[in-house]
Amino acid sequence: NERAWRSSAMSTRSSTYNNTLAKGGSLLAYSAMSPLGPPGLAQPYDSTPHLPPAGLGGEGGHSLLQTSGDREDTAEKTLKPDVYERAPPTPDYMKKWRKDYTPGKVLLHPGFSTDVDHERLEVYGRPEPVGVKVHEVLNTAPKSDIMDRNNEKKEAIYETHKREPLGKSYLRGHVMPNGIGEHFPFGRPTPQDVSGDASKELLHPIEEPTDPNVHDLYVRSHANYDPGEQRHRGYHWVDKDGQINPHTFMFGGDVKAREYEGVAKSINPKLDPDMPPEGQVVVEKRLEDWRELKSEPLSAVKSVGHNNHTSHHQVFGMPSQRAPEWGVRECIGNYSQENQQPDVDLGKSLRPGWRNQGPSERTFGVPSIRCDIAAPTLKSVADHQNYGDEDAADRLLYPPRFQDGGVTSEDFLEARSEEEIKEIFSSAGLQMSDEDLAATFTKAATLDPAGLVSVESFRRTLNGAI
Repeated sequence: NERAWRSSAMSTRSSTYNNTLAKGGSLLAYSAMSPLGPPGLAQPYDSTPHLPPAGLGGEGGHSLLQTSGDREDTAEKTLKPDVYERAPPTPDYMKKWRKDYTPGKVLLHPGFSTDVDHERLEVYGRPEPVGVKVHEVLNTAPKSDIMDRNNEKKEAIYETHKREPLGKSYLRGHVMPNGIGEHFPFGRPTPQDVSGDASKELLHPIEEPTDPNVHDLYVRSHANYDPGEQRHRGYHWVDKDGQINPHTFMFGGDVKAREYEGVAKSINPKLDPDMPPEGQVVVEKRLEDWRELKSEPLSAVKSVGHNNHTSHHQVFGMPSQRAPEWGVRECIGNYSQENQQPDVDLGKSLRPGWRNQGPSERTFGVPSIRCDIAAPTLKSVADHQNYGDEDAADRLLYPPRFQDGGVTSEDFLEARSEEEIKEIFSSAGLQMSDEDLAATFTKAATLDPAGLVSVESFRRTLNGAI
């Protein structure tokens, strides 16, 4: 066999040598494919010379017999052209017309992709001076208790902070008596002699009983039934037992006798009279043992057939803690009651001169109604301060009789001369002689320590004389 193989190889070698020289090939290609090359070096060998090789190199003949330049086109290079033979790159003047799907790359319009005039400017527009930053506006809350205290100290100088503290009502300096709003109601009672109906009767008028005949008429004409009233169509129902009352009659029939207290008898069989008394039911012990083994008893350990040799208080296994160990309480901090007390300087300052303390009867701030100072003689229109001379709430709700005419109560108490008194009462329609006027004026002057007479004092004196 070996002799035949060597003979076949030599004949193949001679034919291949002749073909190579006939095609203009080189002896290097022939020596490279020779199976009888140097020992220890594996040379390529064409075991199927009758089949054409794969790849572009085999178009002109066998790839093993091609020149070195032709043998570069192998099957791997043919299947992987992007690795061995990459296409030439796109020219720069054509890149602006191509689509690029590279992540993060900005694509510009071909019309101004080559415009570089904007590169000489850093930003568009005109720079503006930077004022308050956004984070300074948003981060307004203090970041610590000390900063919070400093912020409260800065805010304490403002009048609005003193007058309108956060979370409290508007402080006006009023001292309300005890029991106001509970035992002593607000406002003044409205007189009950006002003509007209009371508000309660207007809002909730007294309902008079409706005549049944009138109700039947509205039911027949408008189907106006009362809430919860059964709709009655005037039918006369009669069965084998006589007249039927639709309010109590139930349709249908019982298939069997009704059973009562079914759930209670299921839970407690002693309530069922048909059950035999307790202690008289005799069953097979083997059946009870099987039920005890298969069932899951309530609040008890399931029996597995090993009998109960231990007491119910027996605990199996080893304790998980042999000695006292630290738990969650000790890790968090097992502090004593004294250590849990707040610090002595919590909420107040221990530094002298920084304490906002004063006597309990002292009132800080300025009152809303300045009764402590005298009102100006000529009050300006721009002066909105209340000096205690303005009308109260009752005067606003129930103004005086002559308020619409521009006459106030102070005008009746103002001191006037005898001529002014005579002119005022004469204009009011009161005709008096000079002697009666002088006598009444003299008597009215005795009511005032200073001997002054006002319209009110003259009117009271005149009413007493009449």
